[in-house]
Order: sequence, then structure tokens, then C-alpha cells
Amino acid sequence: MPKERIGYRRLYDSIGCSLLDQEELYVVVPMGDINVEVYLGSKPKFGIAVSHSDKYVVPGAKALLMTTEFKKDATESSHPRNFFTEIICTKLVDVPQELSDAFHANDQNAHKTLLSIADQNATLLKASTDLIAGTIGLRFHRQFVLEVLNENIIVMRDKDDYVINFTGSRLEVLENVALNLNGIKNLGQFLQTIGQATPKAHEFVASTLVWLLHAWAERDSIFKFMALFIPIEIVLAGYGGNQEQEKEKIERATQIRNLLDKHGGADSNHLLSFFNQLFGQQRPSLASRFNEMAKESQIEGWEADVEAFKRFNSIRNNLLHRGKRKIELAISVGKEETSQLEDIAERYVSRILFKDSVVYQSRWRHQRSRSQKD
Repeated sequence: MPKERIGYRRLYDSIGCSLLDQEELYVVVPMGDINVEVYLGSKPKFGIAVSHSDKYVVPGAKALLMTTEFKKDATESSHPRNFFTEIICTKLVDVPQELSDAFHANDQNAHKTLLSIADQNATLLKASTDLIAGTIGLRFHRQFVLEVLNENIIVMRDKDDYVINFTGSRLEVLENVALNLNGIKNLGQFLQTIGQATPKAHEFVASTLVWLLHAWAERDSIFKFMALFIPIEIVLAGYGGNQEQEKEKIERATQIRNLLDKHGGADSNHLLSFFNQLFGQQRPSLASRFNEMAKESQIEGWEADVEAFKRFNSIRNNLLHRGKRKIELAISVGKEETSQLEDIAERYVSRILFKDSVVYQSRWRHQRSRSQKD
């Protein structure tokens, strides 16, 4: 079975960077079955695509739709700077003979098929890119990998002949939002009420809401997903978990202490001290504390929120503690799931900070109810 080389390329704008005494640096790094090419200079191998567009589209308003300029020689592009860091990660994959023959015959359908295969391997290739880029930024300087300009899936036909995809920045379609007279009145009153709170309350609310602000503006689905957990964790600080579970933990801890006291021998005091230290560090899980908060709030649909949060928390823990960046990403960190987590964060943060769960967004809940009606 023939093999074809597929890959992933990331191009960084290395703002303010240069090389002393030479114009370019090229390094090849074998990493198992992945081959990594690192280029620093003004002429990256796969050129540069410069896109121009608005970030948001408001219905009825004039918007700058995306325009893209591609230059094989990056120095000929309209980009204002000309020093880049390019990281290319490739690997060989087995493909059917018919597909390989069609690809080398420049068949367009074969191009699409192989690009699709490359995309299916992108998670592993991106992880290798993250490793190299992060190392350059940490050990040398962050400005070498400061701003991502292009990300591409590639398939190599030979050294200088390849198929590559180009994607630009995403456009988000916004809603037309207008405050009515009642909303205008309430906004003024609400802000005046907040102003009268204590400095300690201001500090707590600000430390929570700053993370919602970050999450609302975030375009990357994984980072948005992760950022939404922080305000939830902050408001859960006052919850201790299910009382029955806590009672069971205390009873089991007592049994362990008795065993250590009776059978620990000469080291029993040290073992008891160590166990007490460990037990004192235990906290109820985030999921159990969210369950307690949701049950106490009695917000409509809280039972479903608890089940959804358990799943999201499991994905988040895998991402944090196991480094598994592809944990059901296609299913569990898609647009609908991120919107659902965002809805949960908004309603429960509002419930804890402002004593009600009324939020203007509730996008996911609104979309769900609308789709059920349709």
C-alpha cells in the first residue's frame, strides 16, 4: 500500500524579531513518526494568506466581507511585517493505490480526499506544533510565536508540489439589540444599586465577571469552553457539597483513623498525622457542589443543568489533567455545547451575584425552545 505525506502548517507573525548575522534559520526535528520543520525568516515555505474582514456581522448593517490575498513569496504580500516563524508537521499515512495514483495525476477529488485524511490527523499534528511553538516562546521569546497568521492542512506530492487548504478568520453574526424604555430605566437603577455595595462585594463580583468578559470575546472554542468554568468555580466557593456524601466521608475517615490507631504500631502517630493532613485537603468535587447550588436555586431545568455540567466537567478535567486535546471535541465542545455551558454559567452566576437568574443572553435555551417548536 503506498504512503502519502500529510501535514499541518502554522505561520506566526514574529513581531519585532530578527536573526543576527543571517537572514534565515531552518531546523528539522524528527519526533517519532512526525517530521517537524521549523523556519524563521521572511520567506516561509507555504507563503502567506492575508485576510481582511470584520469580526462581526450585524443584520441590516454594512459589513466588510472577507477578502484574501495569497502570496507564495511572503515579502510580496501586503502584510506590514516580513519576519515569520513557520512550523510544519507532517507524517506518512497509508492510502489505497487508486487514491495515490489519482492524487499524483492531479485529480481534484483525490485532493479533497487526502485533505480530509490530513484533517482527521490534525489533532496530533497540532499537538506537535504546540510543543515546538511553546518551547520557542518559553525558552527564547514569546514574540517569535506571538500572533498566528495562517493555519493550513497540507498534502505533499513532492518537495515543491503540494495541495493546501486556506481558511480565514470566522465571522460571527450578531443580533440587533435595542433597550426599550423599561430597560433604559432598569439599567440606570441596577448600576446605581451595584455602586452602593461594599468594596468587598465589588471585588468578588468583578473577579467573577471578568472571566465572563473573556469568554464572551473568545473565538477559540476550547479556550472559551475552559474560560466559562472559572466564574462557575468562583461562585461555587461557598458550597460544600452534598451533606449525605460529606457525612459518609467523615464516617469512613473515622474508621481509617481507628485502624491506624490500632494497627499502625510505632508509626501510628505519624500515619494519623499524615492522614489528617490529607483528609483536611479534601474538598467536595466541583460537580457535587454545582449539584448543591443548582438544587438550592430551583432554576427551571436545574436537573438537566446538573447532568450537562457533569459531562462538561469531565471533559474539562480530561483537558486539564490528562492533556487529551481531542476529548470528544467534535461532539462535546461544538457550538451547541459551548452555548449550553455559556447559558449555564450566565444564569447561575447571575443567581449567586444578583439573586436572580434573569440574563439577557440565554442563547442556548432560546435556540433550543425555538427548534423544539419548529
